[in-house]
Amino acid sequence: MAKSYFALLSGFFINAILFSALSGICQSHMSRSDGNVVASTHPYLNRSIERKESAAIDYIGFYQKYVSALRGQECPMYPSCSNYGLKTFSETNFAQGMVLTSDRLLRCGHDPENYSLTLQPNGFRLIDYPAYDQPPADLVYTKTSYHYAYADTLNDDSTVVFVKKLINNQFYREALLEILRIEQKKDSFDLELFTNKIICLRAIGEYEKALFEYHTKCPEPNESDAGLVYQIALTNYKLGNFDLASKYIALAMNSCNDDFCKSGTLLLSGLICAHQEKWTDAMLAYSALEAIDSYAPAALSNRKILEDALPLRTKSPAVSAILSVVPGAGYAYTGHTQTALSAFLVNGLLAYATYTSFKTENYGVGILAGVFNLSFYIGNIYGSAQSAKRYNKRQKDTIIRKLEFNTNL
Repeated sequence: MAKSYFALLSGFFINAILFSALSGICQSHMSRSDGNVVASTHPYLNRSIERKESAAIDYIGFYQKYVSALRGQECPMYPSCSNYGLKTFSETNFAQGMVLTSDRLLRCGHDPENYSLTLQPNGFRLIDYPAYDQPPADLVYTKTSYHYAYADTLNDDSTVVFVKKLINNQFYREALLEILRIEQKKDSFDLELFTNKIICLRAIGEYEKALFEYHTKCPEPNESDAGLVYQIALTNYKLGNFDLASKYIALAMNSCNDDFCKSGTLLLSGLICAHQEKWTDAMLAYSALEAIDSYAPAALSNRKILEDALPLRTKSPAVSAILSVVPGAGYAYTGHTQTALSAFLVNGLLAYATYTSFKTENYGVGILAGVFNLSFYIGNIYGSAQSAKRYNKRQKDTIIRKLEFNTNL
């Protein structure tokens, strides 16, 4: 009788871990990247292998279809733990899927300061993709950006004034349509109008199209115009092409002939250097910006951000993995304190369930508990190493986020 009771209790315990951890409902791949709802063009699963079949995938599918909705809870992370499991089991082998999913279950909803946010239709979620796959940039939530029209020193006709007014009031798509209408009527290239076209395309997230327009439709004599080149540098920056952005910002600096132009290029140059971890060059850019009186406060503020944060306080993935021989110690070392407690408790309880099951000759439950214990233990070691990398990345991202806030590009 005692054996049967303990077997029932152990089975209930194991299922409780799984069902409480696999807490997300199936999510569509929607994101809000700049205050507007957009559908990401990146596939959630690798399309070439997403139809891979396994018992684990079937079990997770059953959970999503019949159990998740009944529980009335939603996973605080994106993708949800169940979708994370589907992804890892579909795109890796069974052993990797078990380890990766176990690590995720230990971390689910814990230590939110270590993750970026995405705004989904059902609220904010913590972004957490497997280490082998990077989330699309447009998934990350950022504050709403406002873009303003580019103006030269020439007097504009009423149609160009109307375009600028549309842009300054954040009607970027309408401004783009008006620009296309004007271009259709004009026989000559209008640099100011073309620069505003690039601004509109960037404002609506059409970065590749903006670069295509520049490389195919901009006459060679205008390609080095400081105002236009600055917009191209900024477009490459938004795409994460920091080497190209650096190249174009250097070209824009050489062509600048006024303080407004110089200030923009120096601010962007500092950000690009920060992304490339060229901290000394970033400092030099902000030092040069101090010479422009109206931008001196921003330059001083950005320099202070760098001085306060550098050198970066990093954690060693190897040390974290070694410490995690004691479950949770590696997570604690990297500042993931809630996850550390979760890892210690889950591994401890599963180890106890394994031991007592074998002691009472409940071999079936003991083997099952042992398999889960091994999976969570290895997941704890692997996840601890990844948590160090995540910690280091967050240190850099925090600096860049503060610099971007001050720069307001």
